[in-house]
Amino acid sequence: MGAKKGEDLTTIIQTAVTAAFEVANKNIEEKLSKAVELGTKIGAAVGAEVGAKAAVKAVEREKKKMRDKQYDRRYHNTKLLLRNYRQLNEHFKNAIFEIEQAEEYDESFYDIMEIMSDRGYDDDLYVKSIKESSVRTKIIMTHVNRMLDIYGVMCERSNRADDKRHYRILKAMYLDDTPVTATEVANREGVDKRTVYRDIDAAAACLTTLFYGVNGIDNL
Repeated sequence: MGAKKGEDLTTIIQTAVTAAFEVANKNIEEKLSKAVELGTKIGAAVGAEVGAKAAVKAVEREKKKMRDKQYDRRYHNTKLLLRNYRQLNEHFKNAIFEIEQAEEYDESFYDIMEIMSDRGYDDDLYVKSIKESSVRTKIIMTHVNRMLDIYGVMCERSNRADDKRHYRILKAMYLDDTPVTATEVANREGVDKRTVYRDIDAAAACLTTLFYGVNGIDNL
């Protein structure tokens, strides 16, 4: 009977904490604070120690879910930028920047990417939104190119042969002026196509960390 009561309590607290996370239109720290407060109040009614422990576990689960979701979105956007790199970089090189336009923007790469993600843009609209503003394109592509250069140096200096291959494959598939298919890259590198796609995924994971800095590794 006691075990059943404990299970019911845990379920109630988990449900309440989840609701607090979903409803609270506030930043993460405020959400966590509200969730802990709610869990503590519920726990106090049925047993402070049990309730507090259940609340802490529920909060940690919700925090991990949010971080995983946030990272997945950023990883997806990194791959989206890579797939559209050639057209975005070409647009960047040909764009004309006005001082008046630049003064209107006090945003970073991170700010712009997060704002567009919060608006729920689909992939096509995401890319279109970047290209519609020459200043936004400049901010994003300047950052992307800088981080790609850093990634290239990291791979070249690595003692791991697969790190060097990751960059060669990334460069051939997405960065070089002339597109190359996965089959062509696989033949050139002497690997199968699955390895090509795994290498792209590995490169995208590393670039997500570089693009977003500390924010890119919140899920780790």
